[in-house]
Amino acid sequence: MITRLPPDLVYDLSPPLLFLLVLACVSTVALLIQLAIRIPAIARAAPQLMHVTPAVSTIAGAIFGLSMSFLANTVWNTEDGAHNAVNSEARAIRVMELYMDSLTAPAYEGMSKLVASYGEAVAAEWTSMSEDDYGTPAEIALRTIYGAVIRGLAEGDQNRLLQQRLLTSLDDLSAARQERLSIAENFVSISQWTLVVGLGIVLLFVVTLNHLATPLARRVAVAAVTMSISIMLYVILLHDRPFIGYDAISPDPILKATGAAP
Repeated sequence: MITRLPPDLVYDLSPPLLFLLVLACVSTVALLIQLAIRIPAIARAAPQLMHVTPAVSTIAGAIFGLSMSFLANTVWNTEDGAHNAVNSEARAIRVMELYMDSLTAPAYEGMSKLVASYGEAVAAEWTSMSEDDYGTPAEIALRTIYGAVIRGLAEGDQNRLLQQRLLTSLDDLSAARQERLSIAENFVSISQWTLVVGLGIVLLFVVTLNHLATPLARRVAVAAVTMSISIMLYVILLHDRPFIGYDAISPDPILKATGAAP
């Protein structure tokens, strides 16, 4: 099982509370750095540390900003892909239903029940999606629909044409579903969090060194950097893991298409 950090409950916080949590964490790190420079060994080295050129802060800030930009771009693309996957899945189901209108009443009713069962299974798996979905209720429901189309429309030219169209829509549905499951496991990894958090700590430390001789300027500079880092991390958390959390993408488009109650 893949380890996820931060824990899922963090994403259930409302945006204001999430930002306050991030700000509190970053502020705690900044405060610890301010306390660290008072350690006697570091305080004795202060005269030498004050000679760290401001260019180091610029370089550290640039590297941190670029890393956050790349990460934010990846997260936003993932979120867009999640929306597209859900909409594609719902669209494939609606196309299927257009073809299902040509079925006889008993066949249409039976197929509608199977499609609705798939929608209910999708809703049940929504917060625990995984690419390894073999044997899950949603996967079984999808296989059942495939079997019903293959066995029930095998005779007659019109039925075979309808079967071909339904199977094409089912293939589109299956591909969109697989894309959705893949995206559900495409979240910011521990190594990526380690990278940006480490760079943020380095930036805070270097800014502190640059202002050792001027306490007021140091407090202002550290406060500004703390706020900037907090905003960047907050934006990442706000858009990471699109299928869970306070503002998560819901299965409603798929449920509406399948006829299952949202």
